[in-house]
Amino acid sequence: MSEKLFRLKSPLISNGLISALRNPDSVSVEEVNCTVDLTNLSKLIDQLILEKIIGANLDARLVECVHTTFKSLPSHILTDMRMWHWLCVIRYPNIPWLRWRGNIPVDPEDGFTVGTGKKHVPSLRFLGTSSINGHGRNTFSRLFFAADRMMENDHSDYSLVKKLFTSQELHLGLSDREFGLIPKINRILTEKLVELPDSKVRIAIRKLNSLGGSICLDLLSEEQLQQLIDTQSEEVA
Repeated sequence: MSEKLFRLKSPLISNGLISALRNPDSVSVEEVNCTVDLTNLSKLIDQLILEKIIGANLDARLVECVHTTFKSLPSHILTDMRMWHWLCVIRYPNIPWLRWRGNIPVDPEDGFTVGTGKKHVPSLRFLGTSSINGHGRNTFSRLFFAADRMMENDHSDYSLVKKLFTSQELHLGLSDREFGLIPKINRILTEKLVELPDSKVRIAIRKLNSLGGSICLDLLSEEQLQQLIDTQSEEVA
């Protein structure tokens, strides 16, 4: 069933996050002129909490549903981080905690405390800016945009993007660089690098990034990109 979609009237900043999580009703929101059906996403989140799924295991379980839920929205809504802030802070605040902390703190301030026995959750996991980097940090937008860049031409097989989220290093490498906006590079790099150790993924990403100044990567065919990445991978190995 379709329901109203909201966004924050003003983007949150780190200093206001704890207060917003403690008192979500005090946060000013506005209705977005679009509707979505959150039924499947809400049911899935309830099921994941019931199954006690935490950490990186949440990514592969959530990514398809997050993408199918929001992919019909216009781009100006999708790139407005205030909607993603609303999802993380107001609508589904348990998911950022479970993904990055492994449990839900009694008080939100505890979740941002560094100390013995405590896992620090960066505020960007609830927030994030309207940049490539920001899209790659917010707990929900990172899933959506990774899938959206991988799933061009109405592809319906989410297996590759689920595989991407088995390597946090590869996902960060793609989401932090402009070539990560190119769908074919996302697909090929995931196919070629996802099973490599993090150290080798970092080297391969840096090498490819260094070529961006001399080669227009988006003009290469998929075959040319595969050959280029194979060469880089051989050098890394």
